[in-house]
Amino acid sequence: MKQCNKGHIYDERVYSDCPYCSNAVNTGTRPLDMGAEPDFPHTMPVGAEGEMSFGNMNNQPNPQSNVKKGMGVTVALNVTETGVNPVRGWLVAVSGNKCGCSFVVHSEKNYIGRGAQFDIDMSFDKAVSKEGDAVIAFDARSSKFYITPGDSKNNVYHNDAILLVPAEVKDYDTIEIGSTKLVFRSFCNEQFSY
Repeated sequence: MKQCNKGHIYDERVYSDCPYCSNAVNTGTRPLDMGAEPDFPHTMPVGAEGEMSFGNMNNQPNPQSNVKKGMGVTVALNVTETGVNPVRGWLVAVSGNKCGCSFVVHSEKNYIGRGAQFDIDMSFDKAVSKEGDAVIAFDARSSKFYITPGDSKNNVYHNDAILLVPAEVKDYDTIEIGSTKLVFRSFCNEQFSY
């Protein structure tokens, strides 16, 4: 990756010059420093119960739904300079009341707990702590994932063993948090990364 004089980051293996400055490619995204407001949201309204409120099937926010006057809060969405927080992997619930639901694992640390302040919000599971039960992290240098226990008193299990110290997470490993069992699947790994 290379950074141009204006601060844009691009892949020098694909482009000889900055595609943002030369406008050689229409990526559908725009760096944040180009003056005009980008076409993606920076914040999302959160209802009184802490659940995000969406207005339609395209996941566009609807400020009026589920937000009572004075009761709602606004949380920041994770975006990079290009408007994307890269997907690095997924956690998929294989048991519990959200069986089949997936959770995106992004770069760096992803905090797991019950509440909108967590990267992976498990508010649907009342056995998950509001203090945070675990952290799953992607290490870009090694292209590996690790899980560590969080700040709560709850036990977390990795491959049916209690998680007391950081452990590497590999494809199809299981993680049990609260009454939910999750299976991990990587997108970025030793064979592929971006």
